[in-house]
Amino acid sequence: MKIDFFCCISCQNRFPNHFCIISPDRPSPCGISYEEALTREEFFIRVNPGKKIGIDEYDGLNSFVKRFGCERLKLHSVKEFPHPTSPLQQIIAFYIPNRGIGLVDRKFGGRTPIGLTFMEMEVLSAGRQVSGFTGVSYSYLRKNEFLCGEGGLDSVVWMSPNIREFISHL
Repeated sequence: MKIDFFCCISCQNRFPNHFCIISPDRPSPCGISYEEALTREEFFIRVNPGKKIGIDEYDGLNSFVKRFGCERLKLHSVKEFPHPTSPLQQIIAFYIPNRGIGLVDRKFGGRTPIGLTFMEMEVLSAGRQVSGFTGVSYSYLRKNEFLCGEGGLDSVVWMSPNIREFISHL
């Protein structure tokens, strides 16, 4: 059975080239699930992902994202061709060189191990694809595919307290 993904462009009023991809295994960074998108299809663009070409990449999706200025898109990666961050993401996943992945939520006001706050990361990356950063949602943390391109939750070496609390209840 062919399953299409959805593309949300609702944040383009603030970030003209921004887009989010919603798939069965990756909710949008603001938390819209695939099931929710199915019930409100008129708000999204259907995307044929095409053939899977790796753990988290699709040839049809790569063709689609070129219209937004992206060469490629890996749905579950942080370091290479990550999903763009969003102006409404709940969490930013970021790469900590030579260590692993960090997760910081919007409510955390302190500095992360890379020396940046959530807000500084958001200014740096919101609305675009920036290697080393990707926007994610709390609901995505529940998925088995969570950042599987980087090793999943096992690759997370730092997280802000709210995320640590959330994960302790999974």
